[in-house]
Amino acid sequence: MMKELDKLDKALLDRVSTVRCYSIRDLIRPFLLQRSESVLRERVRALELRKLIRLERTKREIRCSPIDEYLSGG
Repeated sequence: MMKELDKLDKALLDRVSTVRCYSIRDLIRPFLLQRSESVLRERVRALELRKLIRLERTKREIRCSPIDEYLSGG
């Protein structure tokens, strides 16, 4: 069973939903004082596994975008 989303997970989701297609690096930058980069990247990956965000791999980076169901509240 998956744990509930905590404040950090919700903050990452809110950040993804405000600007479409952040790179992971840009997404986690404001949170680097709270957690290490590896932990934050794991959190982003966990959000993808829960199907709350979509990760798209490009040639140079991995881009994060919201899933429409999250934005519509369902």
